[in-house]
Amino acid sequence: MIAGLDLGGARARLAAGESSREELWTALAERCDRHDARLACFRHRAPMPSCPSAVNDSILMGLPFVLKDNMSCAGTPTGCASRLLAGYVSPYDATAAARLAAAGGAYFGKTNMDEFAMGSSGEHSAYGPTRNPWNLACSPGGSSSGSAAAVAADLALFALGSDTGGSIRLPAAFCGVVGVKPSYGRVSRYGLVAFASSLDQIGPITKSVADAALILELILGHDPRDATSLRAPVP
Repeated sequence: MIAGLDLGGARARLAAGESSREELWTALAERCDRHDARLACFRHRAPMPSCPSAVNDSILMGLPFVLKDNMSCAGTPTGCASRLLAGYVSPYDATAAARLAAAGGAYFGKTNMDEFAMGSSGEHSAYGPTRNPWNLACSPGGSSSGSAAAVAADLALFALGSDTGGSIRLPAAFCGVVGVKPSYGRVSRYGLVAFASSLDQIGPITKSVADAALILELILGHDPRDATSLRAPVP
């Protein structure tokens, strides 16, 4: 099943000419159409973009990425799973999202979460709880519930979440995927709706450790728009 590939597997299939970006995007979208009504992973999904041929030589090769609903992406809704922000559209990109796009990634959608990231179970979105794809009666963890559940349910190749006190690590553990909270300052917080600015960090949620390492490498690095961003080389 093409939608069940991890990021490394998808990149290999594209490089070998065995699959296309369009086939993968369509497979993920069709899987979302079948399963997301009961899982409630997504708050917004984007139409398939027209990717220039230049992305073939990029790291992410036009493959889709998913953002938690507290990260800005220009022209898309950013609602933090709250009715207070219903109708708000981001005027700019979060640095982490921009870096994924610069590496050839394509925005696929925003994921459900505990409202304003204040929760650890995924049950406190204003639009209803995210369900754990392994057992719908169980919590998927939070607050990055939709990101972790989407990756676990093969609705996304990988996702970004945010972690203040466990909000990547808890849902990754509950859903059986890989989640990393980077050291503070390693990833820019620019474009992330703050919960606790002295603790918040953006990090990857993936199907494998290798995928997590690749995405982390892409989003690391100093950003002059975040005063707490660490001035250190990216290994």
